[in-house]
Amino acid sequence: MRMSLSTLTLLCTLLSASVHGAAPATAPALAAVPAPASPQKEVIDTTDAAAAAPAPSPAHAPAPAVADPASDSMVAAAVAAADSAARTQPPQPEPLVIRNAYLARLDLSGTVQLKSLYHGITEDRDADKRLSLQLRRFKLELEGGFDAHSGFRGEFRMEGNNRNFGVDNAYLFYTLNEFVGFKGGKLKRPFSQEALQSSKSLFTIERGEVYHDFLANTTGYAYFDLGLVAYGGFNEDGASLTYELGVFNGKQNDDAGGNYGGQQDENLDKGFKAKDVVFRLAASPGKALKLEAAVSTKAAEDVSDPGDFRYAVNTAYEVGADLSLFNHLRLLSEVSWGDNHKRRDANIVNGNVDFFAFYGTGVWREEYTRGRASELVLKLEGLDPDFAPGKGEGAPNDGLLRYTLGMNYFFSRSVSVLANYGILQPVTKVAGEGDLVQDIDLLWRMSF
Repeated sequence: MRMSLSTLTLLCTLLSASVHGAAPATAPALAAVPAPASPQKEVIDTTDAAAAAPAPSPAHAPAPAVADPASDSMVAAAVAAADSAARTQPPQPEPLVIRNAYLARLDLSGTVQLKSLYHGITEDRDADKRLSLQLRRFKLELEGGFDAHSGFRGEFRMEGNNRNFGVDNAYLFYTLNEFVGFKGGKLKRPFSQEALQSSKSLFTIERGEVYHDFLANTTGYAYFDLGLVAYGGFNEDGASLTYELGVFNGKQNDDAGGNYGGQQDENLDKGFKAKDVVFRLAASPGKALKLEAAVSTKAAEDVSDPGDFRYAVNTAYEVGADLSLFNHLRLLSEVSWGDNHKRRDANIVNGNVDFFAFYGTGVWREEYTRGRASELVLKLEGLDPDFAPGKGEGAPNDGLLRYTLGMNYFFSRSVSVLANYGILQPVTKVAGEGDLVQDIDLLWRMSF
């Protein structure tokens, strides 16, 4: 039986299609009679991807192909495995949302800080050394707004540094516009830039253990108090000018063993002449530089003579600068001087001495991926509590210098570890009182 060449070609094509399981292709046209087109079959894909994909328009839809049974089984197995993995994964936590019908916004933040210290490491006797753990801070902070102009802020001290539950920083605020606003309650005196810095962003574990401690506790010119502050300013083309003017309760103290710490807890102060006034002005000609100047008073009433109603006040002055360079280096410095009443109101009334204090800090910061960073910190503080040019040399001069070397590492924007090595140097000519005191401090800080 003889077959033509065209008939033989058609048989080979049909045989190849049946072996590969595909739909037979349209036969090639014969020389004289055209072959009829094969009828198309409708294939329905029930997979999720097919359901999600938009269907092509009928006018442009391609001819569907018959699915390979082996391919179908592999896809089904992959889908089943993905479903099983999704069921075994733990549920993702939902973000915390706090709502109140009367508030336009309510933000929650805070910090937890665990401190380890080894102080007096050069002391001869172990009993004179200090090796300890401290829960330095555990604070929760709430900031809410009733509308675009008014709101409140509160920092709740849950526990920390041997202090139980309480509130140090809590106040109401009302802003008329960018030029005028008011806030009142427990808040920081606007005097020292270091005192105003948040504990969540300190470059060293503690604020100045010489400089800040003197202004906050020995003289009471800085840090937390109870009062009313007017504030405002303007910002134009990257340059800004801000002001703060406050009246505060202050604290009265004539206990030789006491100090002016905890002024924010004084709810019953004396009359008008016992009030303290603080004013601060800050200017930034650009993002890289901020300059500031401030004045703070400490007042006391002389009640020794009932017939004499005298007013006594001591005053301190401050200038500071904050400079950023090369996207890595930050320099902060501050100088204060004024009247030193040595922890007692009696010295405000009857006489006092002058003081001079300063600090300077340099921070080199390196940024890494995923929010990680490191900082190298150098800090110098100085204090002369009985400052007088050409006077006070030797006894009873009791000046202090403190050097701090710090290394900080940020595992993320919220978790960091700080390490400080400090040296305290007494500035005196009194024999036996000029020995160096060396300390090591570590801090694990989590903020949110």
